[in-house]
Formats: sequence, C-alpha cells, structure tokens
Amino acid sequence: MLAAEPSVFKNMIGIAKEDLIQAEIAGFVFATPTGIISSKKLLENIYFKPEPELSFIQQQQKWLQLAQQKLQQKIEETGNSELILVGSLPFDHRDVPEISIAEAKNTHIADGFNTAEPFKMHSAVQAKLVPPQADYIDGVAKLVELMKTTELEKAVLARAIDLQCSQTIPAAALFAQLFQNNPEGYTFALAQDPKNAGWFMGASPELLVAKQNQYVFSNPVAGTLPRCADQQEDQAQAQRLLASAKDRHEHAVVIESIADLLSPLCDQLNIPKSPSLIKTQTVWHLATQIQATLKDPEMHVFDLASILHPTPAVCGQPAPLARQLISDLEPFNRNLFAGTMGWSDSRGNGAWAVNVRCGRIYEKSARLYAGAGIVEASQPVSELHETIAKFKTMLNALGLNADQLIYQ
Repeated sequence: MLAAEPSVFKNMIGIAKEDLIQAEIAGFVFATPTGIISSKKLLENIYFKPEPELSFIQQQQKWLQLAQQKLQQKIEETGNSELILVGSLPFDHRDVPEISIAEAKNTHIADGFNTAEPFKMHSAVQAKLVPPQADYIDGVAKLVELMKTTELEKAVLARAIDLQCSQTIPAAALFAQLFQNNPEGYTFALAQDPKNAGWFMGASPELLVAKQNQYVFSNPVAGTLPRCADQQEDQAQAQRLLASAKDRHEHAVVIESIADLLSPLCDQLNIPKSPSLIKTQTVWHLATQIQATLKDPEMHVFDLASILHPTPAVCGQPAPLARQLISDLEPFNRNLFAGTMGWSDSRGNGAWAVNVRCGRIYEKSARLYAGAGIVEASQPVSELHETIAKFKTMLNALGLNADQLIYQ
C-alpha cells in the first residue's frame, strides 16, 4: 500500500472517480503509486496564528505541535481514534498552514482513471506571467552573481502564471487527469473552503518524508531537463542529465543537507552513492531514494517534517539566506507552493510530499507555480526553459497549450 500506512486503514474502499472530489465540498486527496487516502469529512479546520517574533523553525514547530494537540482533543471528544490530520504546510511563515482534522479512508478508484476523458478548454485563456520572463532571467543572473561573492550555494527561484478562463474548471476531472498523466508520483488536492479559497492541487514527483513506526523514507528530487517527443532524443536527454556536472552538483546539495539532518536521528541511513533517473510526463529528474531506521520509533512524522522542510530542492543552501533572497526576488508569496502536503495519524505515522507541479484552482481562474534550482553554473535562459517544462504538468492536465494562452 502506501509508503507509510496507519494500521487503522485495513481495507481499501472502492469509489467512483467522480465521487473522489466534489468541487463545492471541502476535501482532501493524497494519491501515491500504491494507494489513495481521501476525505470529504474535514471535521475541523485548525486556525494558525502567525507570530512574526518567532523564527521560521520555531514558528513551524509551534504550528505542528498545535495540530497534534487539536487532533488528540478531537479524538478524546469523539472517541474516534482513526481521525487523522490532513493538509499542507506553506513554504514559509509569511503564509499559514492549511491543516484539518478529518475522517479519512484508504480508497481505490473502482473504474480506474484510465477512462478519464481529458479536460479541454474550448476557448482562449487569458494568461499573466508573474514576473515577466525578462525579470525572471534577471533574477537568476543576480543569484548567480551572488554565489560568486557570498556563501550562497543554491537558491530556487520560482514564478507563476495567472490564468483567467471563460468556462468552469472541473476540479474532479483535473485531478483525474493529473493522476493519469503522472501515476508514479504524488497527486494531491486540498480544499478547506472551496468557494472562497479554491482547490490547491498538483502532481509532485518528490516525497519529503514518510514514516511507518521506526522506518523513514524520503525521495529528494533535484536536477531537471525537459523531455523530448522523439524517443531516441528523449533517451539521449536523460543521459545528458545523468552526466551533467551542474545538475549532479545541484542534486548533491540537497542529498548532503538531508543526510546531515537525518544522521543524528537514525541507527541506519541508506543513501545510494549516485542518483537515479526518474521521469514525469514532461521532464527528467535526478532522484535519490533514502531509507532509514529511527533510533526513536516514537518520533512523530511532524518532527521529521519540521527538520527537513523546506529542503534545498525548493529553497536553497544555506536555507536562511536563500529564503531571504527568494522573498526579495519573487513578486508574490508562495502560499502552499514549495510547501509540503500530506497526512499524519495519532501515532505519528504519515506521508508528506513536496508541493511542486501545482497550483491554486478556482472556478474560472488559476495560479500555477514553477521554480528552478539555481547554482553558480546555471544559465538564466536555460532555467527559464526549465520552468516552462514544469508548468506543462498543470497546463497539460488543463488541456492547454501555449497557442491557447493570450498573454496580458
């Protein structure tokens, strides 16, 4: 089943794909290659108060402690020990978490996703780049120059596309298409207040952390090249990525950081010496599957998430400097983008993916996000092209291509 599965989820319940998500009803879905946890019973949305005087790490730990306390209180109140926490942490504490207490179930799609009709936009879509392409290229160049004179080793610079549609975006169909296009990743959807806050939805190739009792799993992803339509050229592109010194360095920064953070907590830590290739519908990635055994099996998955999030794969190294530069250069708050989405039970088990290839979806509009990891060897135009390839995960699921976007 799932990389980390609480014992309370003993059976999979079949559900029609049309019933997995209802656009107007709050809900949560977290799909992996081996199973799905879903809920349309969000019993309580937890209110989190920003405390600017706290550091990022202090704030995140306090939020996660509050979530654990609220879950225990609700379990005692209802007598239902199968309640879990579902939702997402933001990238930083300029935004607040969106975490709920839920009745959730282990599900499978009774009729499969492979019969899903692709959603298509029937009319042109207005699009706005945030920031414009030239400004993004300038931002990458600034980071590269800073790496020559400061301790900055890596920073992830993101941009967004705002879409305005004349027809309704069907949340259920979009999720089905994301899952169908990216079956080997982590497809997620969350809506605490669909009418006012829309659905946050995406298909990530990257697992931040999963915990089942004493066992810990992580699958960091860093280093990217676009895929090619021609099969032979696509394989050549994959080998170029595997041989790329720039991308292997970018990946190594992430792995070294995670290893340094996990080592004191683990009796065993298994990290392959070289990254592997993984592919999505639109890009090739370098990835490393990490497995570990905790010294303390009672350690909560939230403790692990608060230590690891955000990794250099979505922030940079050193993290405080990278986070400040991201705030200075990006003309928007990331919200849940580059945060982490998942679930946790009362025993401290759970699974949390990294929020990439994602967007906030409203009835007739959307904001999509994409970022690229910048190191000293980065070429600004190449990094722009990497974000274009990453946007295609959401654009393809929406049935959109560049010809249908009318840029403002």
